[in-house]
Amino acid sequence: MLLKTARLNKQGLEHDRRFMLLKVREDGTFQNVQIIYFPECARLFQAIDGDDIVVTHRPAATEKDGPNSSGQSRIDAELRVPLRPNTEGLETVDIHLYGAETRAYRMGAEPYDQWFSACLGYEVLLVYIGDGRRRILAHSPRQEAEADKTSTAPITASSSSWISSISSYITGRPQPSDGERPGDNDNEKDDDWLTFNEAAPYLVASQASLRDVSSRLPPGETTDMLRFRPNIVVDGDEVTCWDEDYWGELLVSPSSCNGGGGGDDERSKQDKDDIGSRNGTCRLALTANCGRCLSINIDYETGRMAEGEAGMVLKKLMRDRRVDTGHKWSPILDDMRISCRVRKQMPS
Repeated sequence: MLLKTARLNKQGLEHDRRFMLLKVREDGTFQNVQIIYFPECARLFQAIDGDDIVVTHRPAATEKDGPNSSGQSRIDAELRVPLRPNTEGLETVDIHLYGAETRAYRMGAEPYDQWFSACLGYEVLLVYIGDGRRRILAHSPRQEAEADKTSTAPITASSSSWISSISSYITGRPQPSDGERPGDNDNEKDDDWLTFNEAAPYLVASQASLRDVSSRLPPGETTDMLRFRPNIVVDGDEVTCWDEDYWGELLVSPSSCNGGGGGDDERSKQDKDDIGSRNGTCRLALTANCGRCLSINIDYETGRMAEGEAGMVLKKLMRDRRVDTGHKWSPILDDMRISCRVRKQMPS
């Protein structure tokens, strides 16, 4: 869904990644419903209407009603979910997502679990993160600053853009102690934490890089930015393909951080020292690259893996985009950024 305006905070766009689906396995355990394993979820659409999220299921044109639809047509069926549910009395469930754990609230069987189960054809639960928090898996600006104080190695524009191994994000962070709720450690003391984002609150990509990806496909075929699922897309005459490999910060207009619209002004890491003198006062700090997986081969129109050349985008990128030593076997498109830092305007 393309937004003209959005309110930004350290956890991402307002209301983003607060809900998640869990598949119920035969043994009663749960599996996170993620698009790489459940591509049919691409046919679920969301829109905000007042204080509700309106979810619509639109099966592909050739898809018939699933076995759990009870004879009721699922085409354009809607479900309304409150943006801010009352969690009092709701059952909780433990969430394990990329090594950062928390607890979430079950929204309830009727109508939520039943509706999604009917759409997808298997039993699922809808959960809400509420006051739950997850550790940041990408480096936070605070972690970077602490590393700078203790490291004797010089920090260069290229070297800091290669820090990306997910394993390094997880190790060295304290695990919850006995009797402590997952997520209740150092992140409870500040506002650097995640909801259901995978590793960082924001994912930034450029249209120039996407055009380069499309150029690898047969004439007349293009790939859609939706496959890469960024929160922020940057375009403009000064942005060339793969520029985002070297960006250190992204400036966002103050009105965007306060809920209004505004433009984006990207700056390379070499210009980072004087970036505070610009008009923008919200900064998204570059913390890692995003290693891609088979999810970029999904056809969002059918909710299945794409056929032909479109289903080989990952393989095509692996030829020359394995540029991050922390993601040895994964190509890079998108940068993960965290911490929308609002600062006072520096005098010119």
